[in-house]
Amino acid sequence: MRLWNRLPIQLTAPVDRYDRRLWVLFAARLIVSAGFGVAMPFVSLYLYRELGISMKGVGTIMLASALVSSAGRIAGGELADRFGRKRLISCSMAVRTGVFLLMAYAIYVRASYLAIALIFLLIRFVGALAQPGISAMVADIVSPERRVEAFGVLRIGSNAGWALGPSIGGFLITISYWSLFLVTAAASFIGLIIILLFVTESSHMREQERFALRRMLDVGRDRTFLVFCSVSFILFLVMGQFAGPLSVFSTEFIGISDVELGFLYTLNGVVVVLFQWPAALLGGWLGMRRALVLGAILFAVGYFSVGIVPSFSFLLGSMIVISLGEVVFSPSATTAVANIAPKHKIGRYMGFFGVAEAFGWSAGPFIGGVLIDAYGNTAPQLLWGVVAGIAVVAAIGFQAVGRHNEPAA
Repeated sequence: MRLWNRLPIQLTAPVDRYDRRLWVLFAARLIVSAGFGVAMPFVSLYLYRELGISMKGVGTIMLASALVSSAGRIAGGELADRFGRKRLISCSMAVRTGVFLLMAYAIYVRASYLAIALIFLLIRFVGALAQPGISAMVADIVSPERRVEAFGVLRIGSNAGWALGPSIGGFLITISYWSLFLVTAAASFIGLIIILLFVTESSHMREQERFALRRMLDVGRDRTFLVFCSVSFILFLVMGQFAGPLSVFSTEFIGISDVELGFLYTLNGVVVVLFQWPAALLGGWLGMRRALVLGAILFAVGYFSVGIVPSFSFLLGSMIVISLGEVVFSPSATTAVANIAPKHKIGRYMGFFGVAEAFGWSAGPFIGGVLIDAYGNTAPQLLWGVVAGIAVVAAIGFQAVGRHNEPAA
């Protein structure tokens, strides 16, 4: 009887320990990510199949998006510190809804590849604006010792949506590509309404210094932060293989169907949902340095295995390992940034960390595209071996940097 009476308390304890705004962000991220997952894994396929762009060309578009995404991260970080987290998040989500509708229309009327590319760049810019504000809000409302857990919770919401989205997209793509972006726009609009109605501002401390570009660049003087971002960039090059090169290699060279591709990305979301909370607790137990190194090693093993036995069943195992690397690395990296940053500059630091992330995720598909064009048919082991080698370099970097700077993080 005692155990029965205590069970509800045990089940609600993880909920009660956090500010309600974290759970509102969780719900909004779940819905928005579901819509995002419907469309974004298939953008590279649309460019490659329907518009006839080479993988090198697709990679170039992704690389160009790094510039606008980086600008969005920097601007978002500055706006989050100066005008508030909620105002930034809600405005960017409103604009993003409209841009997704514009993409749906452009695909419907068979617009040129240049128009599609420009709209995609706009999507990347607007999406990047919101991220520093979201991360800064979580850092505001959660104590430092629970930030790894809290960022893990937020990622569970993102990936629960991601688990649902690609499977829907895999079926909708048989109808039309433009319908994918209608669903994405609807999900973004619902997320906007949730933020407007249920989220209150988390920080009333504003950056008081007059705006100047040189002050925005002051974070570059923080040696610990700069080195951490540099090593993280190396691993983001590997993570950037996820949506573009991996999807094209899986469908065009291994030969899996679009529905199977959707299931593959759904598996990623399922693994994150199931293992993100235990991984966050593991990260707290291991310490920041070991968690970052472990995440990089898991990425290396997962991507190297893609080229060993090219089949759908083996890809499922590879995706599980890649997803485990994601759940170990991502919340620990975001927490490290929050811990390094001064309290009144968390948004700015998150924005500049986002630059490393954006360039990595965008330069990664370019590198992967070049490797696929060169070795996709002839030497897949070499292709994915190079990718895995980059992850190993990042693991060595985290080990070396963390040994000297772990107290700071």
